[in-house]
Amino acid sequence: MARGMRIHPLVPALLAVVVVGVLVLLVAATSGDDGADAAPTTTASTTSTSTTASPTTTSTVPDPVAIEALVAAGPAVDAPQAYRIAYDVVENGLPRTEEWTVRRPYESLILSRRDGRVLSGTATSRAALQTYLSDREGWLPIQPELHRAAFDQHPAAAVAAMEALGLVERLGEETHAGRTCAVYRTGQPLSAGNPTAPSDSEETEVCIDDAGLVLHERWEIGGSVVVERTATSVELEPEIDPAAFTPGPVVDDADALSRLFTTIAVRADEETLARLETVVPVPEGYTEDGAVFRAGDGGGSGAGGTATPGSAEIVRFYSSGPFLLEVAEVFVDGGADLAGESAVPVEIEGWAEVWFEPGFRTSLLRGRTGDGSYVELRHHDVAFMFDVLRSLQPAD
Repeated sequence: MARGMRIHPLVPALLAVVVVGVLVLLVAATSGDDGADAAPTTTASTTSTSTTASPTTTSTVPDPVAIEALVAAGPAVDAPQAYRIAYDVVENGLPRTEEWTVRRPYESLILSRRDGRVLSGTATSRAALQTYLSDREGWLPIQPELHRAAFDQHPAAAVAAMEALGLVERLGEETHAGRTCAVYRTGQPLSAGNPTAPSDSEETEVCIDDAGLVLHERWEIGGSVVVERTATSVELEPEIDPAAFTPGPVVDDADALSRLFTTIAVRADEETLARLETVVPVPEGYTEDGAVFRAGDGGGSGAGGTATPGSAEIVRFYSSGPFLLEVAEVFVDGGADLAGESAVPVEIEGWAEVWFEPGFRTSLLRGRTGDGSYVELRHHDVAFMFDVLRSLQPAD
C-alpha cells in the first residue's frame, strides 16, 4: 500500500512529550525558537530555518509538476566549507554594515552594526542557537542542540527549479567585491523564505558568484528600493576562532527568555527514535551527526517556520563537508497540509502525496506518511533530495 494512506497513531504520545520537554528546558533555562534567525538582513526576514507545514485547509490541488523540470542542473558552484562576507546595507534609507562568518554546516555568526553599535545578531554553534538582544547588550540562547548554520544560504542549486516554475529570471552578470556574479530577478527578498515570481509591484535582484554566495541583493516595492545589500569583501576558507560562534556575554533574564520561548528542542533518545516511521539509508559520503526532537507550544508557523501549535518533529542530521541534509518526521495534531506558499505537487512511485518547495536558503521535499504526519527533507540540491526520498524505507 502506498505510504500516506493511514492515520498516524503516535501524535498524542508525541505531544505528551512536549509537556515533559517544557519542564526540562525551563529548569535548564535554555530554550527557544526553532531557528529564530534574528534577521539582520531585511524587514521581511522570517524567524527560523526549518519549516513545518500548516494545519489542514481545503484548497484546489494543482496538477503535478514534472520532476525532470525541477532537477535540471543549475549553475556550477564550488561551495566553500567556510566564508566571511562584509556587506554595506541601506534599508529604508538608513545605512548599516553586516558581517557574515560561517563554517558549514552548523556554525555561523551574523552581526548587523550601525556606527559601531551592534543592532542585531544571530549565532549558531553545534550546541545552541543564540540571538542578540540590543536592549540587554547580550546574547540569549533560544534553542539548544544541533541546528543548521543560521542564515547560511545555498541559492544557486535551486535556481534551475525556480526558473522552471517561473519564480526566477536570469538577467546577466555584475562584479562586486572584485568577484563576478550572475544576476537573477525574483519577487520577494531571499530573507522572506518563500520565493515568488517578479512583478511590477515587487521584485528583487540577487547576484550569485561561482562559490554560491550572494554578493548583491536589491529589493524594490513599486519601483522604490526598500533594501540594498552589497558585498564589500569576501574571504573563502578563512581561519575562524571556534569561540566566535559562542559569543558573550549571555543574558540571564527571565522576561527576555519568556518573550522568545516558542519551541522546545532536546536530543532525541532511543525511545523517541523508536517512533520514527522511516529508515534513512545514509547517503554515500555523508555521516550521521545526531537527531533532535522539537515541539511547538503555540509559536505559529511560516516559511522556515517554528513548529505549528500542536506539532512535533524528529530531525535527523547528515553532513558531508559543507553540505547538510535534514530528514524530519513531522507530527501534527488534527492533520497536516503539505502545500506551502511556493510548493508544487510531484509524483513519486510509492508515495501517495509529495510536495516540493524551492528556496534560496534550502529547498524542501515533503512526503505524506499519515493523515497527521509527513517526512520532510531539507537540502539545497534538488536532485539529491528526490534520490533520498526514493531511498527511504518503512520502519519495522
